[in-house]
Amino acid sequence: MTLKERYEGVINYFKTNVPTAETELNYSNPFELIVAVILSAQCTDKRINQVTPKLFRDYPTPESLAAASSDTIFKYIRSVSYPNNKAKHLVNMANMLLKDFNGEIPSEIDELVKLPGVGRKTANVVASVIYDKPAMAVDTHVFRVSNRLGLTKAKTPLQSEQQLIKYIPEQHVATAHHWLILHGRYTCLARSPKCDVCPLTEWCRFFKTNKINKNAPHSLSNKNQIMAKTENSKPKVVIKKASASKETKNKISPVAKKNVEKKVATKKAEAINTINEKTKFIAHSTTLKVGNKAPAFSAKDQHGKTISLADFKGKNIVLYFYPKDSTPGCTMEACSLRDEYNYLNKKNFAVLGVSADDEKMHKKFADKYELPFSLLADTEMKIIKSYDVWGTKQFMGKIYDGIIRTTFIINEKGIISHVITDVKTKEHGKQILDLM
Repeated sequence: MTLKERYEGVINYFKTNVPTAETELNYSNPFELIVAVILSAQCTDKRINQVTPKLFRDYPTPESLAAASSDTIFKYIRSVSYPNNKAKHLVNMANMLLKDFNGEIPSEIDELVKLPGVGRKTANVVASVIYDKPAMAVDTHVFRVSNRLGLTKAKTPLQSEQQLIKYIPEQHVATAHHWLILHGRYTCLARSPKCDVCPLTEWCRFFKTNKINKNAPHSLSNKNQIMAKTENSKPKVVIKKASASKETKNKISPVAKKNVEKKVATKKAEAINTINEKTKFIAHSTTLKVGNKAPAFSAKDQHGKTISLADFKGKNIVLYFYPKDSTPGCTMEACSLRDEYNYLNKKNFAVLGVSADDEKMHKKFADKYELPFSLLADTEMKIIKSYDVWGTKQFMGKIYDGIIRTTFIINEKGIISHVITDVKTKEHGKQILDLM
């Protein structure tokens, strides 16, 4: 199959079956759209649609938003990702609209990206949705789906954008952005793509190479048959029964027969349990419990200052352990705690982060995301091991030893009052506040 044929097949399917595709963000004018798209970065459209009605009601114009403070806007958007930075971006964006663009949303990509909080993806969304320009906004869904289908061979969003625009007819570019987003959001999922119900498998390189036996014919007509064969090929538990002569079978009593059947059922259950025990993975979890005295600790933070548990006598402490600076999950967790820091501080809480990274890495991480609390450099893992958060874990099917993401709430008397093992990185600050 040529690249041209692949594009034609995918586009023709969408043109026929999804002729109308548009953003799922709710808005009524260009100003509301750009606000919603800025807020939607690394956040779901569903969450944004819950937040924006009240925000749009109280700040319906660039003038009203520009006159507000970022602290005030933060209260409206605190449930979205990175609300502290986004609140600042919205206020600064509104001010620039008034100062440089007479309050009007610019139509050119080069002008849009000048606005605070507006990157190339956001600019492309605004240009295509508002002005119907052939602009291809590449978010995580578009990037993943286009690569999987084989429409692109891209390592960056910009490469993906350039390759898609090159082959998609100009009149379909703006709509194709929504086609790919919606397909990625509901069918071609990141971790568990729904290939068994996907209508695009005939043109999909990922399906052909990853989901179906490479020697099998590749077409929609035999997809279900192939998937059924794959399902039937899974190993089954087989319990062999002892053979008996016809004469012996006739002589066996009902009670004995019942006992034999019971033994067979028991052996089968034991065999299944043995398989489950071998295949089921259980991650390590700290042995420290609520009511335990918090282990003492001392380490340097990102500023080279020595921080000890004894320094916080009479204060509550949020002591959170995370795997590594600047990784996606750890960044979301840190920013969530940063955005709730003022509320935690008012409730007499100090926030301390701990990982095995050194002071230099901590400083770079804290400076980049404006973290107002200390990050302890536990390079020798003394604190990590004393709180028993080092152990076997699993990620993307890989089992290895590492820091188990865990948060301890320590009260004013130095006693552990809460242990959070199911950390919700995007809203960890709110998760902690809900416990109070």
